[in-house]
Order: sequence, then structure tokens, then C-alpha cells
Amino acid sequence: MVLGTGRSERFGRRRAADCVWNQFRYRKLGPGTRGLEATAMTLLKWALIFFVVSIIAGIFGFTGISAASADVARFLFYVFVVIFLVLLVLGLTIFRV
Repeated sequence: MVLGTGRSERFGRRRAADCVWNQFRYRKLGPGTRGLEATAMTLLKWALIFFVVSIIAGIFGFTGISAASADVARFLFYVFVVIFLVLLVLGLTIFRV
């Protein structure tokens, strides 16, 4: 018995959290690649984080931080929209099976 291993690791089973956390590793895109879909979702996640930081900073009166966070969130959201539209067009035309 090796110290530090959980029951699921000892018996060779994967936990559901491991599969969700490592979902991009098991795609057929090659080792270590995440794909354009994952990049788009990461951009949207960071845009939402900066938006929430902007709202909270505005509530507490930090207008400079609020404006900067809002600008970053707006920029990331526009990049997300462009990537989304490119994937949508590619999905409807080129990658049609």
C-alpha cells in the first residue's frame, strides 16, 4: 500500500471529478492541446470574472479599478464573440458531415 493514494486510485478507477477536470486531455486533438472551444469558454469565464470585479469595485467606490476591469471584460467578451462566430460559421459550413 502506497501512502497518499486514495481508494479509487488504488483500485485503478477514475473519480468523476478527475474525468471532468481533465476533460480536454482525452479529446482526439493530440496530447496537451485544449482546442478552440476550450479557449473560447475560458475567455468567457475571464470576462465574467472581470465584470464581477468591476461591479464590486464600483459598489465600493473604486472607480478606476472598476473602469479598468470593465474595459478588460469588454475586450475579452468581444474576442469570445469573434471566436464563437468563427466556430459557428465553420460548424455550419466546412465541418458539416
